[in-house]
Amino acid sequence: MKPTIKIGCCGWGYLMPKERFGDDWKEQFPSVLSAYASLFSLVEINSTFYRIPKVSTAERWFEEAREQNRNFEFTVKASQIITHKVAFEKEAFWAFERMKEICAALRAKMLLLQTPAGFGPSAANVKRMRDFFRKIERESLMIAWEPRGRWWEKPETIKELCKEFDLINCVDPLRNEPQYFGKKNIAYFRLHGFGRPTMYQYVFSDEELAKIKRKALSLKCRECYVLFNNMSMYDDAMRFLRLLPKFKNNYSK
Repeated sequence: MKPTIKIGCCGWGYLMPKERFGDDWKEQFPSVLSAYASLFSLVEINSTFYRIPKVSTAERWFEEAREQNRNFEFTVKASQIITHKVAFEKEAFWAFERMKEICAALRAKMLLLQTPAGFGPSAANVKRMRDFFRKIERESLMIAWEPRGRWWEKPETIKELCKEFDLINCVDPLRNEPQYFGKKNIAYFRLHGFGRPTMYQYVFSDEELAKIKRKALSLKCRECYVLFNNMSMYDDAMRFLRLLPKFKNNYSK
């Protein structure tokens, strides 16, 4: 059986609904998030990486999206405190508990941890990660891990850590192959683009979207999250959605 494909973007802040829905878009939608939820059933919140919002803000986001689309789903990118500022040491535990509160308010099942390229697969860094994941109380929350940089020189280490701590190996499928899908058998793709002219200005070609489709549908997993993360992400995601008519978003008002 082929996996269920879930398609969305990394944030809704750049949607520009006036261009998509006309000058009267505010008469159709109470917010930009509501307009986004009319197009997709999935979003990864990226702003949580830079600043942890109030729980009340997350609750408002949930209500806005679900009022427009009752099947809408959030995933959450974890605070940079955990992965960048203290790199899994003391303050990371406090930040993780806060992220759990935000995920609960959004009914989000998935939290993404993205480690920077400078945090490589050294023995000291592996120990930091092991100490962190052994101590946290994750409850039912699924955790995806997107390792960057030199980790991909040792994919077996990625797989080992993912299996040990039930982490979903998040990848850009045009760059790397996922090493582990977690116990719930789920894949998580983040599409970043390439450096032409810059990574975030990149527009995916039809051939690249077709390749992503083939990779996603060939996976031996239950679900595959596909998140676009570039300036043209809304258009790219809509184009990708049209390639998968049987798997298109579950939009339901």
